[in-house]
Amino acid sequence: MMRRRPATSVRRTTMTSPTTAGSVVLTGAAYGQTWAADYDTLYDDRDDIPAVVEFLRRHARPASVLELGVGTGRLAVPLAAAGMRVVGVDNSPAMLDRLRAKPGAGRVDARLGDMLHPPAEEMFGCVLIAFSTLYLLTDQADQRACITAAAARLAPGGSLVVEGFIPDPDRWHHGHSLQVDRWDPERPAVSVGRLDTTAQTIETLRITHTDGQPRVIANRLRYVLPAELDLLAESAGLTLTGRHRDLTGRPFDPRAHTHVSVYTNPAPHSASPA
Repeated sequence: MMRRRPATSVRRTTMTSPTTAGSVVLTGAAYGQTWAADYDTLYDDRDDIPAVVEFLRRHARPASVLELGVGTGRLAVPLAAAGMRVVGVDNSPAMLDRLRAKPGAGRVDARLGDMLHPPAEEMFGCVLIAFSTLYLLTDQADQRACITAAAARLAPGGSLVVEGFIPDPDRWHHGHSLQVDRWDPERPAVSVGRLDTTAQTIETLRITHTDGQPRVIANRLRYVLPAELDLLAESAGLTLTGRHRDLTGRPFDPRAHTHVSVYTNPAPHSASPA
């Protein structure tokens, strides 16, 4: 019979939510500090990386990419290896340390910073916000400011590429969910979640068992539906030019509950001859 560990043995990494009494949440650099050690193990096989590189190459004109929320360089390092100039911004020193330790990371210009204030000295053919990173900004005003700042860094004809998800109603029962994230006897992981469709927020508690110790990681997101994202991009002067299922460019399917939206900075029209 399996013996339960006492409740005091659980390590919890949390921050208090500014909006919901009694809730716990990771925000800002605390998110990266908590996830950095496990991030690549969890997500390295998430995407078909060669197909992602090819998709982003088609949308980066010129061949330069600014990734906001670069994390451990899961996408940035392969993009740089393909010959593109890549600048990656993240507010987590722990995530950037993981990036810099990877083979080929020297080709990535990795910078400590935040999504609301991207590097201002350069224009890019593509600004990438992957893996629902925009949702880590839990205030609509900050999300709008991020899209506006990203648009300002686009060269004429350049593209803003935003990856996100749409909550799957089949996953939620009266606003709550339970799912198995990792089926591994040595390192199991499950998540419980709470969905607020009015505020468009999701709060999760991810329970893992690593190095012989249970651990609870709390997180809060504000998801953005495609129509809202379109308005944010339009207000920043961008035009929707494509919507896909994922970063490989597969056709958009609302039943998949994922989306990649591509917005273009219109190239200025040449002056007509007199």
